Amino acid sequence: MKSKLTILMAMAFTIFIASCSKDKFNENDAINAQKDLLNLKYQHELDLETLKQKGATAMQQLMNTAVLEQLKLNDSLATKKAIAEKKQDYSVTVVDVYTNAPIAGADVTVSSEGKIYTAKTGTDGIVIFSSLYLYPTSTFMISKTGYAATQILQRNILQGAARLWNTSDLSNEISGTLYIDTDLTNQSAEKVGANVLVTASSTIQGGTAGSYTVYFPTYTTANGNYTIKVPPTPAGYNLSFEQIAADQKLYVNATEDDAVPSFPSSLPRITTLKTYFNVNSFNATVPSAYNYYYFKVAPDKNGKIFYAPGFNNYSNYYNNVYLSNTGNQFQLERINSNNYYGYDPGLFNYEPNTKIDVELVDVTGTIMQSAPKLVATVGPNGKITMVNSTEGGYGYFQLKRDNTGNLVPDAKGVFLKAILNDPYSNTYTLNFSSNLNITTNRQVSNTSLVMNKGEKKVVNFYYGSGESRVKQVY
Repeated sequence: MKSKLTILMAMAFTIFIASCSKDKFNENDAINAQKDLLNLKYQHELDLETLKQKGATAMQQLMNTAVLEQLKLNDSLATKKAIAEKKQDYSVTVVDVYTNAPIAGADVTVSSEGKIYTAKTGTDGIVIFSSLYLYPTSTFMISKTGYAATQILQRNILQGAARLWNTSDLSNEISGTLYIDTDLTNQSAEKVGANVLVTASSTIQGGTAGSYTVYFPTYTTANGNYTIKVPPTPAGYNLSFEQIAADQKLYVNATEDDAVPSFPSSLPRITTLKTYFNVNSFNATVPSAYNYYYFKVAPDKNGKIFYAPGFNNYSNYYNNVYLSNTGNQFQLERINSNNYYGYDPGLFNYEPNTKIDVELVDVTGTIMQSAPKLVATVGPNGKITMVNSTEGGYGYFQLKRDNTGNLVPDAKGVFLKAILNDPYSNTYTLNFSSNLNITTNRQVSNTSLVMNKGEKKVVNFYYGSGESRVKQVY
């Protein structure tokens, strides 16, 4: 420290002498020189203190390191002693899971103290490892070509034999067809098509408190068929199927895209929506669309359209259409339209004392070949009125007639199907009460299939009407 102060004093004196040699040295120059000297001295003291502190820390670190190394040495000696005391011999027995016969040549692998030990079973199916230090969670890996590998924990290995499953004997077979409802407008289920994943799995008890599962996958063909070759197993098989995304055709009264999801703002219609399917999962809503036909009246003076739904005994609609059988077809004879749903005809205004056209709308496109010609009668108040028709009907709608009172040509239309109403009078109706959407949703069990050696099973599965859709339907 003295040597550094001596250097500082010499520097200051030099500055002073240099200053005096100037032509103009004043008191201010002297004060500035003294300030510089004091700043240098202060910085030196800071540097010295820092060095002292670093020295103390470095010494403490050195002491701590020495203590830690001693602790590690002591711990290492204690660990080696504990390991030596706990080492023991292990005998592993490997047998066939199906026949319980010893398996020779099976590879048994285990890790102890960072080393890998591997040995093969003898003709008795046994392998012995000497002087191993293992934890309760240490694992013996057991495998052989043609067998499903397994693993047994150290804590279980002495409780019984490890059991390997011979998966090379594919003498058993599971086959079948997968069905799906991608069209709710018909009465049959469709086939899923190609490349749908089907998996047979069996969970084998590999040893005491240990098990493993083996999977045998395949894909369906273009006609929805699948075939899986599997080995015999005492545990049986479970079948699983991947989720399918497919377009589904169905009737809806509306979807979430419609501003008002109800009649008469929207009539039942066929649409196609992306649907997700899983076996035995039927959570997707099947819309209740019961009305096969509607009466649609020509727009009134304000452009509004009056709709009236056809008969539906589930919702008390009583606009009945009666037909007669003309051989293999039907024709309309009279209408009793004494009720309606949705719109009040009194809310519509037409030209007084006129006849206005009425269209019979077949929402399915399957019940009419040609539409009948219908009218509604408007009274002096501009409102549709109920009348007794010439053909014997009653209500808001009648067959259309000319000015002479005769039916206009083809007024009765041509219908392709109807339901028998009265066999004595040969009358039929369009009172279809079934839902336009048809589905079965059969529950099919996919529980364990127990199979004897060489056995073949046929199992058909049904996906149903869907689990969910990309859009909500009504």
